[in-house]
Amino acid sequence: MAIIVSVRLFYCVELGDDVRAGIARSARSLQARIRAGTWVAPENLHVTLRFLGEVGEDLVPPLEELGAEASSQLTPFELRFDRFGAFPSPSRARVLWAGPTVDSAPFAALAHRIEEGVQALGFPPERRPAHPHVTLARLRVPQDLAPALAEAPPPDLQAWVDDLTLMASELRPEGPLYTPLARWSLGG
Repeated sequence: MAIIVSVRLFYCVELGDDVRAGIARSARSLQARIRAGTWVAPENLHVTLRFLGEVGEDLVPPLEELGAEASSQLTPFELRFDRFGAFPSPSRARVLWAGPTVDSAPFAALAHRIEEGVQALGFPPERRPAHPHVTLARLRVPQDLAPALAEAPPPDLQAWVDDLTLMASELRPEGPLYTPLARWSLGG
């Protein structure tokens, strides 16, 4: 009997140290106002393009091929982080995030290419449209963060996006451990 090994994967855009530190610094004004939440460590801040979940190791090579193909079709672009928000809504927040006020067409194009490719590999369609954001905290119970978000000074950071990463995620009690499996330069 063969043992099927799986790994938890997602495609993402990694952020530079200065952008991650700037986002974490901007979020400090919100930390005191949020109860019963788990904050993402600054070194783990990233922009997820598509979460894949537990994936059999046999799918890693085609996912790597997809990443190479999708990244070669786009050129580097800028992503601006200039607001805080919450999912599903500020009044019933479960996830606190930083992201752009204006959606990024290049980000949407990259997410679309990845989405088409993973569906062709048999993954179910993503139910929600891609919205570029950096998850800052996950809340154990829904909270009304609308007043805190209205009062918090927003971030004002720009990130140059020139890579796509296929990331492995190992869940641990102290927080997830992220390991890049493959990284591709946009446009080449």
